[in-house]
Formats: sequence, structure tokens, C-alpha cells
Amino acid sequence: MSEPSATGDWPASVASAATAAWPTVPGYEVLGELGRGGMGVVYKARQVRLKRLVALKVIRDGALAGAQERARFRIEAEAAARMQHPHIVQIYEAGEHEGRPYFAMELVEGGSLERQLAGRPQPPVVAAELVRRLALAVEHAHGQQIVHRDLKPANVLLQMADCRSQIEDPLLPSQSAICDLQSAIPKITDFGLAKRLDNESTACTVDGAVLGTASYMAPEQAAGRIAAIGPATDVYALGAILYEALTGRPPFQGSAWHETVALVLHDEPTPPTRLNGDVPRDLETVCLKCLEKTPEARYPSAAALAADLERFLERRPVAAAGLSPRQRLTRIAARDGYQLGDEIGRGPRSTVYRALHGPLQQPVAVKVFAEGICTREAWDARLRRRAEVWSGLAHPHLLPVQQAGWWDGAPYIALEHIPQGSLAAKLSVTARSSLYKGGAEGVRQALRLVEQLAEVVSYLHRQGVVHGNLKPANVLLAADGIPRLGDLHFTGGLFVGGPRLDDLRVGDSAEGDQRRRDAVDLGYAAPELMVNAAAAPGPSADIYGLGAILYAMLADRPPFAGATREETLAQVRDQDPVPPSQGNAAVTSVIDALVMRCLRKNPWRRYYRAYDVLLRLRELQEDPHAAERPRRRRFRDGLS
Repeated sequence: MSEPSATGDWPASVASAATAAWPTVPGYEVLGELGRGGMGVVYKARQVRLKRLVALKVIRDGALAGAQERARFRIEAEAAARMQHPHIVQIYEAGEHEGRPYFAMELVEGGSLERQLAGRPQPPVVAAELVRRLALAVEHAHGQQIVHRDLKPANVLLQMADCRSQIEDPLLPSQSAICDLQSAIPKITDFGLAKRLDNESTACTVDGAVLGTASYMAPEQAAGRIAAIGPATDVYALGAILYEALTGRPPFQGSAWHETVALVLHDEPTPPTRLNGDVPRDLETVCLKCLEKTPEARYPSAAALAADLERFLERRPVAAAGLSPRQRLTRIAARDGYQLGDEIGRGPRSTVYRALHGPLQQPVAVKVFAEGICTREAWDARLRRRAEVWSGLAHPHLLPVQQAGWWDGAPYIALEHIPQGSLAAKLSVTARSSLYKGGAEGVRQALRLVEQLAEVVSYLHRQGVVHGNLKPANVLLAADGIPRLGDLHFTGGLFVGGPRLDDLRVGDSAEGDQRRRDAVDLGYAAPELMVNAAAAPGPSADIYGLGAILYAMLADRPPFAGATREETLAQVRDQDPVPPSQGNAAVTSVIDALVMRCLRKNPWRRYYRAYDVLLRLRELQEDPHAAERPRRRRFRDGLS
């Protein structure tokens, strides 16, 4: 019920029309309208015989009061009348006049919890005590075989105490709200959707019907599984009320009703601590246990919820056990058909897991990015750009994204699982030593691998695409038997298959800022991107990346490696790398020249095209001492 209408402030004609529309109920003097809903209108009235103010609810007339509406109205009155609890609005009398059912109930004039919250998070202790009282009331209703089925802040009325003297500044709404809510007595109302567990009310609801308010409905209710609705459904709604009291918003809220229902059915709620850092972890654990998707995983009763809230208020450990971040991620992934396995890679901006997907248990690698790396809207825009670009790409050494989405506040992508791992993993101390000590054969194998990478990069550039993040971690080695790669084998065990390029950024503007510079592997970053963090990578940045990968394979380390990120960043900007031949006698002067040209600070002084790098790598495999042959450039080739 909302606040009484101030008809005294209306024009006389309007006030007169409103008064004429008020119903006549024997024994009651109607004083004004409090609010109206789908079935009935609530009036403020005086019960003449007992001289007390009441809230009088009368069913709406006309076509809006069909047989089903009348049955629900009767169920509401009967359900509320069965209960006597200080936190449930009391029913005084029920009857019917001139064919219109009505019932009189306790008048609660403090407004609704919905109005009181109004998007304002409450102090955790205040929120916990509020929901503890509501849980005790709900437990009483369940003891009377009544499931409310529509618990929400709008259906919690507040009996307010006068606390104005306690407020230092009554003009500050936050102080007023806190004080009012602390001193208020919450009372549950509106049992219009109540379900009687003795099945007397099921005639009003057919299986598959979805009744309730989407943001506060339990999944079984949102799915229309009438038989599954029970006490745990109300426990879920209590958790949703607690969530809103802690964060200022319900756990799920889409732009349309059907979107909210989809979120309720399939998504996990954002942990309250991410929206309000003042929420204690124990109280978050209590809240999220109420919001479990399956009824069995929630509190077994509203009384158990009340007991755990009491433990929190008494600063004792709560009984609910929270999920670890990994457990939470595993559960969310399972809803999309992914069975997460062990972690196979970790970087500053993402973690990669081995996983099985779908009914065929297809092996995949799932890369989950760090929370906060971009917004949901930016990620969706990136996926659209990626889809447009990939529709025109067809190369066996590119690793396409099989699926992408959003899990628990962070984006993810699923890729083909390459069991041999990345070049970065292969360049471990042991494997790198085998290559490094491999002499001329090791150098030839390094040239061969980077030649294959240059061929892929050249293809991308011809399609107008820049990779933008070339480094050993994004080069995967696959034993796929692709022609021309079968001979890519090194006796030291470094290479067992051909390279596959991962992490094609496709012009991701979300990373064209300071965050990209903070997350990038500086040892392989093009200097121009470090000088201007907002710059989008161009083809010359990929040429730099090819040179940096080759340098690392030849020199046993990346081109730049300071003791700190700041030191490395300074080297990238201001210093030239030491030629790889100074640490590897098998590297010839012409190979040095190739590498150092790729790594020049000025992008315009590097190789003109990735194709030029490709041709030079092929020449050096045939003759490691071959001088570079001049090539005529054509303006129409551009930078691709």
C-alpha cells in the first residue's frame, strides 16, 4: 500500500469525483485511497463500531474481477486470517457487499520498504535485522501451510516510530532513511499470490504459469514449475530483499520482464561485495545461499535463515559456507556446458583452463579474463567486430574463437585446445637450453618457426587485420600434421608441431588505453604503443613482435628484461637491444641485422611489410650468411 492520497489538495471537482468513486461498505467510513493493484483497491477507512482506523481492501469491479480474481481475493483473505504474527499485517474482518468481496486489515501508515530503500544501500546490521524479522514471519506463515510467493520490498510495510529527535540534520535523506528503518516494524502484506501447501489453492494456477515479480522470483517460480514452489521459494525472495537492502538494487534486473526472467534462470547474482565494499563477507555468504538456483541448496527453512542472521548480528560465525572464486566459476561455466579442468596458463589479464564442452566432451581451452578489464557493452561490441573480421579469415594457423560470453562480471572465450602448449611454455629453462645450445641447427629451427608466423601475419595484413599482441605466450604449437609443418621438429624436444596464433585482438578499443600498457608483456611490446597508450597497433607493431619472438629464441631471453616493469619500460622506450649474436655464436651477422631491423624504435625504419620479413627468413634458412637483396617497393602495397 502506498501513502494516502491527499485529496484535500486536489481541485474541488476532482476531489468530488474521487470521493464519489469510493465504495460503500456497511460498518466502515471510507476516508481516502491508499493504493491499488491488479485485483483490488485499498482504502483508508474507519471501522465505525470499534472506532479504529483500518485498511479496507475491496476487489475491483467490472471486467477486472472475474472468477479467478475473486478466488485469489478469497485466498488472500483466508491466508492472512490464518496468521497472527507481529510482522504480518493482521486481518480483522472479511465480507461481501453488493457482490464485491472486501476485507479489513491493520493499517500501516509508514509506507513500503520499496519506497524507503529507493536505491539506497542500508547499513549491513540494519539490513540483516530487517530480514531476520521477515524470516521469522515467513516461518510462521509456512507453519500455517502458506507460501507467500510474492515477497518483495513493495509488499513489506513499515510501522514507523517517531525518531526525528535522533536525527542531527533531518534534511539529509540518508540519515532519515537509516533512522526510520532502524526504528521501523516491518510487516508483510499482500498474500494475493499465496500458495496453500494443502493444495487448496492450486486450482487458481496452472503448471507453466509464471506469477510474481521477476526480480524477486526464485528460478522454479520463474520457470512456471508450480509443483516445485514451496518454502524455499520464499527463502529465495528473502535473499533478494536482503540483496537489495545491501546493494540498492535487486539481484537481477533486465530492461524487460523476459530479460529479467532469463537472468534469474541462467545467471549468477553479482556478489554484493562487488557493488558495496562495506558488506561483510559472512553476510554476503548468507545472502548468496538464499539465492541458490536449486531449492535444495538454499537454507532448509526461513527459520534457519533467521538463525544465521542472528549469528551474524551477534558476531558469531555463520553456518552458511561460501564458494571459493574457482568453485563459483566452475558452477557458472557448467551452466554453459563447460566442465572446467586444471589451470594451464595465467597472465596479467587472463587465466586459461583446460575444459570439456558439450555432450561430446570436446576438449577446449577456456580463457577467462580479469574482472573489470572491460564493460559488458564493450565486450559485446568487441565480439561483433571480431565476428565481422573472422567471417573473412580462413587460415589453418589462426586459432578461431569457438564460443565467447560473459561469466560472473568478466568476459571469456573458448578455443581449440592445443595440447602441446604455447611457445612461452616450451621456452622453459630446460627446453630453451636445448635450443640455445643447438648451434646452427637450433638457429635454423628458430628461423623456420618465425617464418611460419610471418606467413600468418602477412596473411592477416593482406586482409586488413593487425594481430597487435605477438609474443611467445600467444604462439601455440600444434601437432596437427599440416603440410609444410611436418618437418618442424627439434631434437631437443622444443618443437613437435606447427605454430597457431592466439589472442587476435581485432581492434579492441577497450584495450587501447592505460590498461593495455599495464597488462602487456613489455619484453615484446612495440615502443610506439608504450609511448602512446591510446594508439591502436599498426602492421609495424606486428613486425616488431616477429623480431622480438625470434630474438628470444636466439638470445635465450626477450629483447628487454629489466629488474622491474618501470626499468623494462624505460629500456623499450630508450635503449637498443644487444644483438643476439653476442650471446649465441651460431647467430650470423646477417641474422643479427634481420632481428635488429625488426626491433627499431622508429616504426618507419623497420621492414616495410611482414611479407618482406617472410622472404628474408626463407633466404637465411637456405644460407645463414646470405646478403639481403634489394626489393622494389610499390606504393599500392601500402603497409600491408
